Amino acid sequence: MKVLIITNLYLSRSATLHDRNLILGLHEKGVEVTVITRGQTSETKELEAAGVRFVYHPINKKIDFQSIREIRSLIKAESYDILHFTYGKAITNGLIASAGHKAKIVAYIGSMRLHWHDPFSYLSFLNHRIDKLICISDAVKDHVVKQAPMKMKKRAVRIFKGSDPDWFRNVIPARRDEVGIPEDAFIVCCVANIRKIKGLDWLIYSARYIPKELPVRFILVGSQTDSKEVKKKIEKTGRKTDFITTGYSEDPTVYTALCDLYVQPSVSEGFGRSVMEAMCLEKPVVVTDKGGAKELVKEGVTGFIIPVKSAKAIAEKIVYCYKNQDILKEMGRKGKESIINEFNHRSTIEETYKLYVDLLKS
Repeated sequence: MKVLIITNLYLSRSATLHDRNLILGLHEKGVEVTVITRGQTSETKELEAAGVRFVYHPINKKIDFQSIREIRSLIKAESYDILHFTYGKAITNGLIASAGHKAKIVAYIGSMRLHWHDPFSYLSFLNHRIDKLICISDAVKDHVVKQAPMKMKKRAVRIFKGSDPDWFRNVIPARRDEVGIPEDAFIVCCVANIRKIKGLDWLIYSARYIPKELPVRFILVGSQTDSKEVKKKIEKTGRKTDFITTGYSEDPTVYTALCDLYVQPSVSEGFGRSVMEAMCLEKPVVVTDKGGAKELVKEGVTGFIIPVKSAKAIAEKIVYCYKNQDILKEMGRKGKESIINEFNHRSTIEETYKLYVDLLKS
């Protein structure tokens, strides 16, 4: 079986961890994989050493004629059985480049920002030539089915992008003294780049509802979390000294490993990579009821599910966890177990492989 995967591995090590392990897993199952990605990294070198073939080429536009020529030439030369596109620009350019070829087409969607009234959707995720559209969660699949034309509805399948606690067994937590947090503080962490859908404002404003005598400290990790705009919002809470904002981090898990409670206040979340990382690190988690992150959490067992856009609800759970710290270790342990038993990346590999096989049989 020959498969061409167009993905973006030219990101941080943590951001590409799941995709790299999927590619490696498919390769180990005997799939002859070729990967097109933006540029070489130390991580892609590791995959090359394992026997995975790479073609390094940046795709800069939704319709990039140079990329289309490059992809078309490769498809024509190699006669792939399956073309697997993992992001929007890969899909639009890959579809045009593969016109007239018989390869089955698989695409991936990890968010809930697809809309039937957007004409460009029909050149990408809702294109009729896509044989299967892999959705990262049930929430994303339900969203796709609502937006898709009749012919596409049955082509949406859910395959969780699983994780593995073994990936994080060597993570060394950041030190409290280096971060500037007292030893007796209860640490709440969130990893998210500043975007409206991530809901960081609700987490920041939750500080207003937490009694000031409680030693709660917040660590916000991600691009632009240290911006002037974010710092102004923090100042308005009256708890400026209770927030640590790291900005972009190459390895955010060192902060997740330090915290007592992980909170993901997203307004819309496809699934929740950072939530899974926290669970792998045996941290209890708080997520909102909008999107796919809630599928990871067993209420009151591995964490808590709260109403979206509610700073007060976030504060109530933080205070509850602070006052009931004796239950948090067991919640974290059960969260790790659920990743192993229900959301493990081995299942992602097996289900993706089976999808390939079934497509070729059909």
